[in-house]
Amino acid sequence: MSRSFQRIEEVIENEEFQAWFTGKHVAGWEEWLAANPSQAELVNEAVAFMNDIRIQEASVPAQQIADAYAKLENRIGDDAQQTRVVSMSRNRFKRWIAAAAAVLLLVAAFSVWKYTSKDPSVSTQYGQIASHELPDGSTMVLNANSCATLSKDWKEGRDREIWLNGEAFFHVKKTPNKDRFVVHTNDMDVIVTGTQFNVWTRDNKTSVLLTEGSVTLRTPAGEEIKMAPGDFVEIDNKTLEKKTANEERILAWKDNRIQFDSTPIREAARIIQEHYGIKVTVDSSVPDSDSLRGMMPNNNLEILLSSIEATKEYRISRKDGEILILKP
Repeated sequence: MSRSFQRIEEVIENEEFQAWFTGKHVAGWEEWLAANPSQAELVNEAVAFMNDIRIQEASVPAQQIADAYAKLENRIGDDAQQTRVVSMSRNRFKRWIAAAAAVLLLVAAFSVWKYTSKDPSVSTQYGQIASHELPDGSTMVLNANSCATLSKDWKEGRDREIWLNGEAFFHVKKTPNKDRFVVHTNDMDVIVTGTQFNVWTRDNKTSVLLTEGSVTLRTPAGEEIKMAPGDFVEIDNKTLEKKTANEERILAWKDNRIQFDSTPIREAARIIQEHYGIKVTVDSSVPDSDSLRGMMPNNNLEILLSSIEATKEYRISRKDGEILILKP
């Protein structure tokens, strides 16, 4: 046996794997396993899936079996004109088609298992904002260049967990059991039951703005802060600190806008670079004390740069795919 599997479905469909899994001694399969250690992880996942199916002991509805039979018979009929006919007794044919139907159903079950068991991740590209409905009915809006990974199990009675890198706004739905909703960052956990809040986390820095409800922030060291609506908390160098913040400025990104509120020009350049994934440099002739003010559109890089030039305080130069901000 020299075949190399690429997907778990291929392992499940393999007759030698099926025989080996049911406890039969299959020398060829065992020799192949010993000679192909790189395939062990894929085989182990297939075994885990098969065990999961066995434990659940889910009965297959008669209609689903009938549909599988019909599908296989149609495939056989379609192929009959292109392949030589092999003599097979009706009973043997029924046994074969039953086995094939079982595999077909297993593969179909696998596609569901793979979707529900694997930690799903959602992400946005540079310049993209996307809204997602979470398994519990809560809403998450991801800012550009962000990624969120969801925990496997969102059943009632369990924590609803998300690991975030980037920025997102959450509108959390309360559950009857008041299950916790936890957003994990590198610096802290944001723990809520039902509320609305914004989380920004990059480069070992995290900030949280609470707009509704209540939130508890907890660092790995055990430090906690309880937030009330309107509170803004930053963590830097592992220290939590409540600060005054402009809510309109922080949440402007949700409406494809960006508000510069006397933002240092080099900080503004970093924000643009982070959002669009293009290198933005401020010329050395521009003083560090310079800043940028104003609400500007942020769903198109060219329009944003034109808005900056419209302030008459800066000039934009483009070279080799990079942006340079200069004095007029």
